[in-house]
Amino acid sequence: MTEKPRYRELDRAELDAEQRRIFDDIGRPRAGQVPAPFHIYVESPELAETAQAVGAFCRYRTGLPPRLSETVILVTAAHWNAPYEFGVHAGEARRAGVPEAEIEAIAAGRRPDFSDPDAALVHDFAAAFYREREVPDALFDAACARFGRRTVIELTGLMGYYSMLAIALRIFRVPPPA
Repeated sequence: MTEKPRYRELDRAELDAEQRRIFDDIGRPRAGQVPAPFHIYVESPELAETAQAVGAFCRYRTGLPPRLSETVILVTAAHWNAPYEFGVHAGEARRAGVPEAEIEAIAAGRRPDFSDPDAALVHDFAAAFYREREVPDALFDAACARFGRRTVIELTGLMGYYSMLAIALRIFRVPPPA
C-alpha cells in the first residue's frame, strides 16, 4: 500500500505577508534554506514563530555542547523513526565530533560503545525515558550531578522540542534528505 504524500515544500511567492516574514526569518541564518518542519509549521505562522524561537534556544543555547545535543537529537529521531530528522542531524553530529560508530549504533537501535562518559550519560538519559517513559532516580541524579539541574531541564526541553518536530515529520510523511 502506497501512502498518500502529505508534505509539500512551500513556494515563498504563494505565502501571505505574515507567512513570508516568518519564512524569511527562519531562512535568514540558514542562507535562505528553510528546514522541512517549517514548511509545515509556517502554514500556522504563530506556531512557526514560537517553534523557531524554542528551537533556536534548544539547538544553540543550552548548557550542553553541540556533540551532546546532537547525540540526544539522534536518540530522539531514532525513537520516533523520523528519517528526515535523523539524516539531517547525523550530518550535524559528525560536524560536532560524534564518532561515526556512535551514529550508526543509534541508527540501528543499539547503545553505542561510548568513549565519552558524558555522551553515554545523555544517551542513557534520553533512551531510558523513551523506552520506559521514566528516568530512573540514579540516572536523573547522575545527570544533575554532572551537568546541573538547569542543564537537565534544558536536556528535557531538547528532547521535547525534537520530539515535536519528529511527530510533525512523521505525520506529514517528510522523506529523508537526499
